Amino acid sequence: MNGDTFHNRNSSSSTLSKRNSTERKGDVTEMKKKSASATATATEVGGYGWWLGNAYFMKWRMEDVFGVVKYHPIPCIFAASLLFFMGVEYTLRMIPASAPPFDLGFIVTVPLNRLLAAKPALNTLFAGLNTVFVAMQTAYILGTFLIEGRPRATISALFMFTFRGILGYATQLPLPEDFLGSGVDFPVGNVSFFLFYSGHVAASVIASLDMKRMQRWEMARVFDALNVLQVVRLLSTRGHYTIDLAVGIGAGILFDSMAGNYVETRTKLSAANGIGVEYSPKHENGVKYQSVSSD
Repeated sequence: MNGDTFHNRNSSSSTLSKRNSTERKGDVTEMKKKSASATATATEVGGYGWWLGNAYFMKWRMEDVFGVVKYHPIPCIFAASLLFFMGVEYTLRMIPASAPPFDLGFIVTVPLNRLLAAKPALNTLFAGLNTVFVAMQTAYILGTFLIEGRPRATISALFMFTFRGILGYATQLPLPEDFLGSGVDFPVGNVSFFLFYSGHVAASVIASLDMKRMQRWEMARVFDALNVLQVVRLLSTRGHYTIDLAVGIGAGILFDSMAGNYVETRTKLSAANGIGVEYSPKHENGVKYQSVSSD
């Protein structure tokens, strides 16, 4: 009887153990089903759960946040300025259609404008000197191609003036009321001209960038200084709006880069096609360029 009792107890214990094991397995299976269901639900609504869990910013630590400010201060300043100008844009009252455009550069140069208006001879002198500077730009840019065989600056100027013509015609800005013209200014003869963007400034930037590539540092510094004086004169005479001059700087940099890519692409294409090309001993931006004389 004791043996039967012992056997029954063992049998009951074994059955209980199997039941507990089955229940645990059932619980695990149920948890897996719930987890799979949750994952499927997150996927069904666009996968935001997975996306947020693997997002780059979710891995940031506090030192990473402070590191952004420490190692990237300029983008952080730009981010702050973005928020500032968003506020300005939503609160600033627009200029009435009947009023002249608001230009901060014009306000800053009011004393110079009055001085040049009162002294026409001085205005003519400055205009003549500016035209000489334009001739210097033109001579340098053409000389890099015709004399030195380096086409990048010339191609850049061609790109720049072509797009200036398109944009200048597409949006024609009114000539400021207090514009001070001169017969010796460029375009010579006080003829009509496109305001947006400034070809004077853009060409100066193109020439200066080429000088820096060729390590003609002194010449580049002279051109940059003359370009600053040119900007001040154009604002003082109302020959350009501030935005024309600012975009002119960007246009010079942009089209110089575009011309560099163009020259590099054409050079590689010529080499790949086995075209006999005579190369200059100098390099332009680290890439040999095709000279005028090709076989």
